[in-house]
Amino acid sequence: MQIKFDERGCKGFFKKYNKQVPLIKELIEKAIIKEIAIGMSKVKLASRKRINGQKIYEFRLNLGTIGSARIAFSVFKDKAIIYFISKDMEKASFSKAFEKVLR
Repeated sequence: MQIKFDERGCKGFFKKYNKQVPLIKELIEKAIIKEIAIGMSKVKLASRKRINGQKIYEFRLNLGTIGSARIAFSVFKDKAIIYFISKDMEKASFSKAFEKVLR
């Protein structure tokens, strides 16, 4: 599976945790591959909007010493794109911040 990180929504998070970027990417990649394999049972819709006709999903992930984060992504065939990463665990404020990235 090919996984790509969108610059606009991930840049701020990666800048804040720049020393752990390889670990963060590895954990996110493993979690998305696992979720797709088990039928995306922990995943919810992140927004009613679509990007390139694809639904955008989100789920919570524990990133080890950094703590929990929410990730917004889409999946199409054998490709996943991570659009947004945030430490904001409240769904409403996460969605509000994500909507700003979509604009």
